[in-house]
Amino acid sequence: MANFQNLFTYIKNLLKRELVILWIFSLLAGLALVLLADKNKLPLGVGDFVFFAILTLLIALYRPRWIFFLFVSFVPLENIILTGGFLPIQLRPYQFLGGILLVAVLILYFVKKLKFKIRRPNWVDWFLFSLVPLSFLASLNSPYKNISLKNSLILLSFIALYYLARNFVRARTDLMKTVFFFGVSYLIVVGYGFYQVLADKFGKNSFEIMFGRTNSTFTEPDWLGIFLCFSLAVFLTLIFYFIRARSDLSISKKYILWFLDFLVFLDVTLIILTLSRSAWVGATAILVLYLLLILAGSRKDAARIIHSIDFRSFFREMLILALIVFLSLAAIRIGGLSKFDIFDRARSAATSEQKITVACEPNSQAPQFIADTSDLSKYNCRFINLEEIDFYRSQGKVVSQIFRRDPNVKTRNQIYRESFEIIRQNPLWGVGFGTITQKLGTDERGAGFNESNIFLQAWAGSGILGLLAFSIAMIYLFIYSLRRLSPLCLLNKIIGHPIIKGDFEKTINVFIFLEILAFMIPNLFNAGLFMGIFWLGLGIIVSAKSINS
Repeated sequence: MANFQNLFTYIKNLLKRELVILWIFSLLAGLALVLLADKNKLPLGVGDFVFFAILTLLIALYRPRWIFFLFVSFVPLENIILTGGFLPIQLRPYQFLGGILLVAVLILYFVKKLKFKIRRPNWVDWFLFSLVPLSFLASLNSPYKNISLKNSLILLSFIALYYLARNFVRARTDLMKTVFFFGVSYLIVVGYGFYQVLADKFGKNSFEIMFGRTNSTFTEPDWLGIFLCFSLAVFLTLIFYFIRARSDLSISKKYILWFLDFLVFLDVTLIILTLSRSAWVGATAILVLYLLLILAGSRKDAARIIHSIDFRSFFREMLILALIVFLSLAAIRIGGLSKFDIFDRARSAATSEQKITVACEPNSQAPQFIADTSDLSKYNCRFINLEEIDFYRSQGKVVSQIFRRDPNVKTRNQIYRESFEIIRQNPLWGVGFGTITQKLGTDERGAGFNESNIFLQAWAGSGILGLLAFSIAMIYLFIYSLRRLSPLCLLNKIIGHPIIKGDFEKTINVFIFLEILAFMIPNLFNAGLFMGIFWLGLGIIVSAKSINS
């Protein structure tokens, strides 16, 4: 793989005809599921579900990897439900495929027909596995035991899916095939995301959960933002590899880099359109640290690092990424793709002030700033939505824009404060997954509030031991990759610098480093422990580390 000239031959041998057909099928099937959900043709009835379950199980017994690749392709379909009320839980497509695959693997194992050995869990696996029994213990302390026990079972299913990924991604070829099928999930998510944006722009039914914010196949825009941060890290990792590959920059290689830059452009544009500030922070961190990785030298001796700094690649990538961000913002502004002021949204994150639209009586003067919308009645004004502007103007109202204290900041601070108060009732063993949501209630959409922080979520659901196990696993993976990428890492001075063999191994560490950032930074403001892409991505990250080793 070190020689780029052999890359296409390698890919041709890697992706045999059956996998190409499966890739096309998974793309069409994924789009069909989205269409069926929009047309209210889902969930399935009992008979249809049993038929597809039996058919899928037979295929899984014949070709388990086919079902795994379909699982990878469908993992972002979070808002598509396959089962109705005939099962106690709602199954999404990837959960359905993962469950069938797990049953098939167990059958093949017991009849001794499984073509690979089940991996022995490493200590990172055991730390993550420990969340399950600890969550069951925590559920005993919950005032909502049925809900907490149900959530613990759901967590168990996610851990099982994580371990499936660990067992099916075992070698470089497995990793490359998985990335190939991840492309299907990306195309479905991005394609449907832009459909929502354009449908909203032209007054069609966009199926958006929140007004003016695309959520694509996820249940909320913030979760879409996390997925796009993961995708951004994948594309930047591939760009890193092709930049650093020890070969001449051929025309074909340029085309590949241009294609990857185009995918980054789509990714960044949709991240902006989610209006998810947590995703904005995560994407910014990924882009900045990626540039630092491009800049960093490969020498072990930090004193001589200046001699190996790649300024040329750094400035080229910095200009390209700056151009991509500029073009994304220009496309949104010129195309009128967002009903919101993107720059005001970014400004509110820094100043905690939010621009809002108000309608006032003709003889009233709107204030420049208010603490809360309840203050508007003093000025004979009222808060209105953007889609209501034309209506109120037709009624003779004076429509203007003013600033208020950002309610999201107040709400998030209140969530953190109340979550800590609830956890303090049993900080050692936790209070069970779902307890805080039940205590905090729901928002105006009827969606339950959660801890808004993945570490807080782990603490609440599995106690202080679960929080420590989860935190140690994440910190270890981050430091593991950092030691192999940065000559300035302080640990290297104490225990020595790890040996990196070749461009592929360094690329694997870039992947681990950027993906940990992609998951952890947005999840400092979200509780994404029950996302399929989180556990699939984590399984791939830990497996990539094993491949690296």
